[in-house]
Amino acid sequence: MRCIFCKSGSDGCVSVEHIIPESLGNTEHVLSRGWVCDGCNNYLSRKVEKPFLDTIYGRHSRFEMRVPNKDGRVPPAVGLHAQSAAKVELFWSAEDGASIAAAPGENEARWIRSLVSLPVGGKGTLYIPHPEKPEPSYDTSRFIAKVALEVLAYSCLQVPGANDEIVDKAELEELRHYVRRGNPGVIWPVHVRRLYPPHFVFSEGSSPPFQVLHEFGIIRTEGSEFYAVIVIFGLESAINLGGPELGGFERWLARQPTRTEANDGISQRPAG
Repeated sequence: MRCIFCKSGSDGCVSVEHIIPESLGNTEHVLSRGWVCDGCNNYLSRKVEKPFLDTIYGRHSRFEMRVPNKDGRVPPAVGLHAQSAAKVELFWSAEDGASIAAAPGENEARWIRSLVSLPVGGKGTLYIPHPEKPEPSYDTSRFIAKVALEVLAYSCLQVPGANDEIVDKAELEELRHYVRRGNPGVIWPVHVRRLYPPHFVFSEGSSPPFQVLHEFGIIRTEGSEFYAVIVIFGLESAINLGGPELGGFERWLARQPTRTEANDGISQRPAG
């Protein structure tokens, strides 16, 4: 077996690769040992996943959805306390509920003085950014590209010879290089749209209501282009596996009567 990113032999590797990071709530959809070598697994975690997770959108969407990281901690959201002009962090835990503290590097004493000076029953003002979707940035694009290649591999797990075909596929070389080697300043285009609110509750027949954390799949357009479609917290991202353009997906989308169904991999949790 060979790694789908660096193409090196990976038979002795021990890491499993989470297609969508554990820090976004994925515990079930993984590539088994060998699909991504130990070196690439470590590199992708540090250089591709973490920069996206650390964006304002990455942090605030995880805070809103109350999704803990691998250490069991929900990342704080960042806001501005108007009265002290201090940056603050909002924390949440199942045990203690919500709390607030001055952000690292801020003048904590000034922030506390502004709270103490409030009259009894007085209120302060917090401004908290609420990005509807991530910026079309290098970090976002590279993260989606990484997930896309792994979605392709996941869809082929039961296909004999799929590992060699994906590794040797010339049409995947540009995207593979973009993920593994990077190209700062170049943004591989991603089509983004909101399918449903992050906390939307689904109900199917007599089953208990549930929320969908993730969905993903592969679509093929009439022009024989292949797009990975990834939905995280109700936000859909589509990326062309064969080249940096979206025209084929946009034409395909215009002909669809309803929203895209990405159903190869669905992660859900009980509502409430």
